[in-house]
Formats: sequence, C-alpha cells, structure tokens
Amino acid sequence: MMSKPVLVQLVQKMVVGGLEAMVMTLGDQLERDYQVHYLSLEGDKQQLVADWPVLGRLQRFETLAKPRGVSVSTVVALRQWLRRHRVQYLHTHHVGPLLYGGAASVGLGISHVHTHHDGWSLAMPRVKMMTRSALRLFAPISVADAPLVADQFRQAGCRIDCVVNNGIAMGRFTPGNSQRARHHFGLPLDVDLVGTVCRLEKIKRVDRLIRALVALPERVHLVVAGEGSERVSLEQLARQLGVQQRCHFLGRVDDVHRLYRALNLFGLVSDNEGAPMSLLEAQACGVPVIASDVGNCRHMVCTNMGRMVALGAQSEVIDGIDQLLRRRDRHPAKLRQFVRQTGSDRVMANHYHTLFQRELPCC
Repeated sequence: MMSKPVLVQLVQKMVVGGLEAMVMTLGDQLERDYQVHYLSLEGDKQQLVADWPVLGRLQRFETLAKPRGVSVSTVVALRQWLRRHRVQYLHTHHVGPLLYGGAASVGLGISHVHTHHDGWSLAMPRVKMMTRSALRLFAPISVADAPLVADQFRQAGCRIDCVVNNGIAMGRFTPGNSQRARHHFGLPLDVDLVGTVCRLEKIKRVDRLIRALVALPERVHLVVAGEGSERVSLEQLARQLGVQQRCHFLGRVDDVHRLYRALNLFGLVSDNEGAPMSLLEAQACGVPVIASDVGNCRHMVCTNMGRMVALGAQSEVIDGIDQLLRRRDRHPAKLRQFVRQTGSDRVMANHYHTLFQRELPCC
C-alpha cells in the first residue's frame, strides 16, 4: 500500500481560535488523501495542549518554539523539519507562517498554498509590504477565505488567486435535545436563551446583548461563553443594570456544539468581524442567528430565519431578538441546508485538495 503524501498546516500559534479550529476541521477531512501534520511556529507544546486539550488528540502536532522577533534559526529549523518529514504540500495561514514557510521551502519542490483570513492587518504598512513581497517572492497559490477578504487584499495590491469559504464540521454541529443540553450546563429550562460564543473583548460588544435584556421580557436570558479581558466589566454591567440573574457566564466551553443546542437564538453583534464560524456552527445546530452587518457576516446568515442589524443600532438588536424569539416557524433542516451550501467542511476540503494539485477551480 502506497503511503499518503505529507501535508503540513502551518500556523503562528496553536491557541483557541476560529482559524485554528478551522485548520483542524480541514485536516480531518484531508486525512483521507494526505498524512496531515499540524505545526505551530510559536509556543511550547506541553503548555499549548494544557491550554487547549483538544490538541492532545491530534495524531501529529508539533511546535518550533520560535522566539520573539525575527528568527533566522526558526527558518533553518523549519527547513530541516520539512525535509525530515518529506513534506510535499504546505498550507500556511496569516503573514508570519507565509514568510517563514515560504523562506524555508525555497527549492524543496513543495506545493505551497497560503490562506488570508482577514484584512485588518493590512492597515499596518509594514504588514502590507511584507505580504505583497512574500506573495511575489515565494509565489504560493494565494487564497482568501471570503469575498470581502479578497477585495481587501486586492485593494492593497496583494495577489488573490482564489476564494475558498471556511467550513465547519457538519458531523459535529448538529441539532440535539435542548433540555438535555441545558441540564449539562446548569442553565434554566423554562426561559428563552440567547447565547453568544466569543472572546470577551471590547470589539465583540457583548455589552449590547446585556443592555438588550433591560428592554426584553423577563423570560429572556443571556448565555455568554468565552474568556477575555472584558469578563469582569461585563459581569459588573449586568449587576448595574439589574439583570445579573438573567446572565449566565460559562467561561471557556470546549463542547460548544452542545451549548448551541441549548439556545433559542445566537447573537454576535460585534463592531468588526471577518468570517466568524460561530454563525455557521449555531445554524448547523438548528439555531437562528442575529448578527451585526459587518465583515462577511451577511453572507453567513440565513436571513429568511435570522436577522442582520446595522452596526451600533441597539434598537435593532432589541427588536431583532424579540421578533426572532416570538417566531415559532423554526426549520432546523433548512438552516443546515444553508450551512451545507455556504460553509461545509467537505466542500472546503475538496477545494483545497484541487489547489494542492496546482489547479484553480474556484477563482
């Protein structure tokens, strides 16, 4: 039996995040055709696994422990790693892995695909210059994970060859028993639950969901999953507004698919987003969503059953939550079909498989 070709997914640092989760979802699907490795430029492996236990289940996960700043020794170590593992396909994510992966693979005959996951970094002239230079010098197939991201990079003078939408694990994110899920997380059984899953930072504007509770019926509660620098402030806000009994802060949740099943509605009303996978995950679990009309969100929400709200429009957040919770025509199968067409892991993997073979079917 012939061995599978070796493919490595190279990221900056394998920490809890949407990009990193997408990388693992893609790797799971590509295992049928490749021997997939996951390589983190930064971080200590033992600490990374302790911080995110799911990494311990990966069959092939390593780190290079890159020091801070520019590191020529890391380029050398990565080149040796690529040779030692006889890597044939390299998939890099964000500008750091693009630079290190591109430099380390020069002359090794490795097929290189690079994915851009957001355009915010292009506001920094140094990053924009490095990205443009790396694309010209190393000539990977240049992929954007959303049409908006492609537009941002092209406007910055960066070559984009193809758009491949990120996909979620359809087999994991499925509808399930709501009452059982609520029991699992210790959530009330007889209320309407609006939930959000995100980093608790200012840009995510979880405060808008907390403030909305004041104007919504008592039966509406909010579930907040995630950690971040704003958690204490958000808990204080809930107390100040007198809605602390209706706010449930769960901290980090690893089995997030189970949490979605407990919800009546998912909310993400951030000031800025790229292509947030939580919107697809919730809908795949049969939960409608309300989201700010920022980034690529409009293309990731089934607006027949969900709602887009203007950035910063608090009244629209309140009205949207109220109206969506009052609707009783829920169709989980239609939401899943929308996600299957918009962001399926299988479709995503098929696109990348053709790209690794140096084809461009999705331009």
